[in-house]
Amino acid sequence: MAGALCLIVLAACAAPLTPSTAPPPTSETPSVAPSSVPASEAPDEAADLLDCEGPPSEMGGLANNFGPDAGGETPDEAFAAWIAANPFPIPRSGYRTLGSVDDRSVYVYETDEGTKVVVVISPRFAHHVGTAFTIEQMETCDPSEYGAGVDLGPDRRAWVHEKTGDLLTDIAGPGHCGWESARMLHVEDDQGRLIAQYVRDPTGVFADGRLLDKYAEDVELPEDASDSGYRTDDGQELWFTESNRAAYVVTSDTVERWPRAREPIGCA
Repeated sequence: MAGALCLIVLAACAAPLTPSTAPPPTSETPSVAPSSVPASEAPDEAADLLDCEGPPSEMGGLANNFGPDAGGETPDEAFAAWIAANPFPIPRSGYRTLGSVDDRSVYVYETDEGTKVVVVISPRFAHHVGTAFTIEQMETCDPSEYGAGVDLGPDRRAWVHEKTGDLLTDIAGPGHCGWESARMLHVEDDQGRLIAQYVRDPTGVFADGRLLDKYAEDVELPEDASDSGYRTDDGQELWFTESNRAAYVVTSDTVERWPRAREPIGCA
């Protein structure tokens, strides 16, 4: 893998590449044989393509560590399908093809400061999704480096810190688990690890003890609440209390209480 990525970088320097025009994924999922590359053999240098201002995020890595979500019969098709389906708070658009060697293709998301996300597509783990290609590896800088205008997709909302530019996201609950009425706000540490999850649950789909409090609208902001500095692009504010049992979403005319999950809630 290291040699392949080196060749990709050299090819990219030799001639400009146009952004991928990936076709929509197909519904056909023919069976393919498992890759002969050992899953324990980690590819090198994908993270070296990043231009991070700080430490790279711990999100992603090899796909056998997080499970590929979608694939396709061509690299472009697989990339488009995976970007649309993946669970990470990474950009959903704005990528270009860096290059390809043999059966591996590399896609990058860039800002004015350089490359912030690297996605490697290959057949290596494609047998998990029954297609010819899928995600092999994803490496990313901290999401705060994506920029305020990043497209996180229609089911994700960005909260940007007004001073530091750090990024939080809240996402719609997955419909296949019946949670589409809920929204989940994820708070991570500096290494990209999930440390808290707050849930907007207006229909009570989590009224089974998984939350430390109850969701409520039009509540009074607690006296010990403090402004976190995070804002949405329409001016909503995120506040926390010392007890940390809930987050409070403050708008111009109301306050909502989003209770914290006892343990991170996921949908299989």
